[in-house]
Amino acid sequence: MAATWKKLAYADDVPALTLFAAAHTVLASNVANVAVGVVLAANELVGRLGTANIANLTAANIRTIINVENGAQACNAVNVGAAGAIMETDFATIGQMPYASAANTVSMLGIGANGKVLKVTDGLPAWETDPGGIAFPETANATTRAAITAANGQGCFQLDTLEAYVCTVAG
Repeated sequence: MAATWKKLAYADDVPALTLFAAAHTVLASNVANVAVGVVLAANELVGRLGTANIANLTAANIRTIINVENGAQACNAVNVGAAGAIMETDFATIGQMPYASAANTVSMLGIGANGKVLKVTDGLPAWETDPGGIAFPETANATTRAAITAANGQGCFQLDTLEAYVCTVAG
């Protein structure tokens, strides 16, 4: 089998030294077999924007490619809030509870007080004194318990015996 040899140092095969007219230059090819020098400044990368030629990309170009705003932080309160999320700094007091009010807006429900129960009133959570259907008067005894109006679910707590009673009305 016959061997074919080619000399590698032809002028057309070697990039001309004039392509490196500036420091920090890299070679690129925007057209087949045509080398061009891309000069990089500080904080730049080599790349392409869309279908444009190979060029030096600035920080602004790179942010455009990756769709990140200038000065963006991985997690800051403004961006987290805009996304509808809650951060620890949103809680001003121990015991607060977040809830979604109208149009998915986050609101904070303050801490309740002794004797208050959490209820939903008009579709929103609120602290109330009336727990609703079952009430257990603390001062009930055998006499006062007998005087409570019989209603299904009505209850009382007999203080002297520490017994709880709930009324069940048949029919």
